Amino acid sequence: MGHRRTPHPAVHGARALAATAVLLAGGAIGAPFAFVPNQDSSSISVIDLGERRVTVDIAVGERPAGVAVSRNGHDVFISDPETGRIYRLDGRSHEVTMEGVGGQGPLGIALSPDGSRVYVTDWFANELQVLDAQTLKPLARVGVGRAPSGVAVAADGSRIFVADRDDNRLSVIDATTLAVVGHVATGQRPFGIGIDPDGARLYVANVASNDLSVIDARTLQPIATIAVGSTPYAVAVSPNGTRIYVTNQHANSVSLIDGARLEVVAERAVGEFPEGIVADPDGERVYVASWFSNELLILDSHSLEVTDRIPTGEGPRAFGIFVAGGS
Repeated sequence: MGHRRTPHPAVHGARALAATAVLLAGGAIGAPFAFVPNQDSSSISVIDLGERRVTVDIAVGERPAGVAVSRNGHDVFISDPETGRIYRLDGRSHEVTMEGVGGQGPLGIALSPDGSRVYVTDWFANELQVLDAQTLKPLARVGVGRAPSGVAVAADGSRIFVADRDDNRLSVIDATTLAVVGHVATGQRPFGIGIDPDGARLYVANVASNDLSVIDARTLQPIATIAVGSTPYAVAVSPNGTRIYVTNQHANSVSLIDGARLEVVAERAVGEFPEGIVADPDGERVYVASWFSNELLILDSHSLEVTDRIPTGEGPRAFGIFVAGGS
């Protein structure tokens, strides 16, 4: 469909915001479905990953962006920075069941491990919104840095991490008191955040410095900085934590990083402007949303070979964990 879309706010701050880093929470892993926000067609593509086809497109908001799926796949939460709304979908009936206010520009979205809270970054208000997952009513607002984008939650639920894009840092929030308890320096323009399954490490994609910050999630000390492709955007981690995947927006590629050596061991060309990325719960596949190609790519998690391409709606971004049980 060409390059008619405006550049992403990770670089230029345009109002048409993208999806962000999100985490899953809640019970057992459900059916193999992906829920892909299509920002340009105002819809969510529900994809049967077993049959590898779109089963339905659900009309949602105006420019849906962030997505968080409960671990059993029964509840799907969507952020729309254009309308300032949060939507809850039933993952089985594929119907919108609730709508709530997400602030001025809700972008990143994540669930607490027990599934009781929804954490939403508000790009325009420089806040983290805390919502009740059942009612979508606001519980609290926490001031963070400028242009908060990605959000991740510690494995034990004790801390929330927010990427403050325009301050080149993470804000660290105590999940009990909802107080900011620290900040961690990153590279330039941090956006997507990944966290390994045991909660030991944070991986932060820095879109302006073309690298990945590796941070000890418990001590908040830097571990490494890894050069990747141009404009790294989103991060996924394999279920055993041994492999880290980064979408490189302007390089049209995915980088594979060895979790032990913390080195790039492969880079594979994918669709145009790859954004959202998720590692499958079984560790064998990686799913990539290609914004300009209007498709979801399926990659072999070891070789990065593209094994299938599934057409989606217009402008799929899906910046986050959009597959139930993914990481």
